[in-house]
Amino acid sequence: MFTIKNDTANSLELNLAPEQITIKKEEVESVIGYKNPGHHFSEIINEILNEFPEKIEPRAGYVFIDKINYPDKKSIRLQDVVLNAGPIVTSQLKNAEAMFIFIATIGGKMEKWIDELRKEGELAYSYIADIIASAAAEKTADFIHDYIAEEMKKYNMGVSNRYSPGYCDWQVSEQHKIFSFFPKNFCGVTLKESALMTPVKSISGIIAAGKKVKWNDYLCDTCKARDCTYRIKNKR
Repeated sequence: MFTIKNDTANSLELNLAPEQITIKKEEVESVIGYKNPGHHFSEIINEILNEFPEKIEPRAGYVFIDKINYPDKKSIRLQDVVLNAGPIVTSQLKNAEAMFIFIATIGGKMEKWIDELRKEGELAYSYIADIIASAAAEKTADFIHDYIAEEMKKYNMGVSNRYSPGYCDWQVSEQHKIFSFFPKNFCGVTLKESALMTPVKSISGIIAAGKKVKWNDYLCDTCKARDCTYRIKNKR
């Protein structure tokens, strides 16, 4: 089971057991684009899936905020910080009574392993390991999302989809505003000046909660991000 590292009135960090992050072979094949991969690729996928639990250190957490207003249809004010999230994200996060700014990461061990595989010339292994690492980060984000949803049920509140800077016309530079809410080195994740997170296989973003808030289908038809994770999921 996961353990709670620290729990305050407005923040929470969870250390997950690697076994809680499960990825099916079919999920990997779907991303690769093979319905019936050959024996060689099938073996590689199985090998990495068997080994990756030893290469991840999943952690996730959130900061809770209840001072919210909407200056206009393109922005959200949380306390004294204005997120220029754009019209798509702002419309999906309206009616919030609370916001959760979250981080999820699998740590840096698998990233180093992928680099080692690449340097050794094991390009197929490094490629598939990278896909699995990205999937593991998403699963870790799913965990904290589900955790928040279960907590909000106690207050008869629903939760929204999660949104991150870089998607739906929300500029990636806004990561700096997201990180302004976190204590230093929260969940072991830091942010570079370029807005790139370290470890790389990390996800940050925002989730709304409220009695009038609910999960909706992602608005892929109106979003310009062609390689978005949620667009890919919705096509399956």
